[in-house]
Amino acid sequence: MMNEEEYLRSKMGKRNPFTVPEGYFEQLTQQVMARIPAEEQEKKPAAKKAIIRQLRPWLYAAACVCVGVFTAGVLFSNSQSDNSKELQQMASMEQETINYYSDNYIDEEADYLMLDNQEIYACLLADM
Repeated sequence: MMNEEEYLRSKMGKRNPFTVPEGYFEQLTQQVMARIPAEEQEKKPAAKKAIIRQLRPWLYAAACVCVGVFTAGVLFSNSQSDNSKELQQMASMEQETINYYSDNYIDEEADYLMLDNQEIYACLLADM
């Protein structure tokens, strides 16, 4: 890498190979403006730009509110359907529990085990 740089310095020296014609930058603005069509050079009405600039924050705020309302609606509807599902599950579990511990079932079990009331009371008192 150093050899290449030394080679370039030996050939070119320290002079700048790029030059600009005299007065180029003084005339540049005039030349560019001359090439732009006349319609584009005329400025657009400032009133339209001012109104749009004033309304832009309100439009952004309205868009944010719409997104927030939509998101809240979706979440709220999902939570209601989840709650109703949970309530249905709880009701079915409660009904199963009631059916499981009904008196008829206990009587059937007692008959199967051939237990009378005194033996049941004795078992219950022994657990205390």
